[in-house]
Amino acid sequence: MKTTKFLLGAVLCFSLFLTSCSDDDDGGTPEQPNEEEVITDVTLTLTNITDTNDVVELKSVDPDGEDGPTAPTITITGNFTAGATYTGVMDLFNSIEMEDITEEVTVTEPDEHFFTYAISGLDISFSRSANDIVRMDGNKLGFETTWVVANNPGTGNITVQLWHESETVDDSNELGTQTGGEPDVDLTFTGVTIQ
Repeated sequence: MKTTKFLLGAVLCFSLFLTSCSDDDDGGTPEQPNEEEVITDVTLTLTNITDTNDVVELKSVDPDGEDGPTAPTITITGNFTAGATYTGVMDLFNSIEMEDITEEVTVTEPDEHFFTYAISGLDISFSRSANDIVRMDGNKLGFETTWVVANNPGTGNITVQLWHESETVDDSNELGTQTGGEPDVDLTFTGVTIQ
């Protein structure tokens, strides 16, 4: 009787040992979620296509990131020239980890990102450049853009958003629309001027 109880106990312990040491179905390494990028520095540089000295720079610097207590410093350098056409290029950087996010968004993960724009109070025609990065779904990323400024002086706002893992994206209206996902960047530059 003692032998039976001993053998039964040994079998039970051995089966528990095997269960606890079994391999996971996914190879033992849990899949890491694709996290949003930490972006501390956002710069939209707009250069006049006929005068490279005519540059408008929209910049946001948030040294502790979006979730930190410090508000970003937003600057606008330069004014749009009425009647001019500008090429816009984005630059994204994480100064906390000294990481170039531009490369990650444009080279490594363009299909997981999408820029949307809004322009209010300014007579500017916006389009995604012919040289813009095309995502696998055929939509342009919105990294390189074209801004055609009318001959009407004025002051208004420009909003730039970078979306991460949107459910749907659409560049058919040029400014871009999307659903789902989370914004990696959500900035409004107020007081942008056409002179």
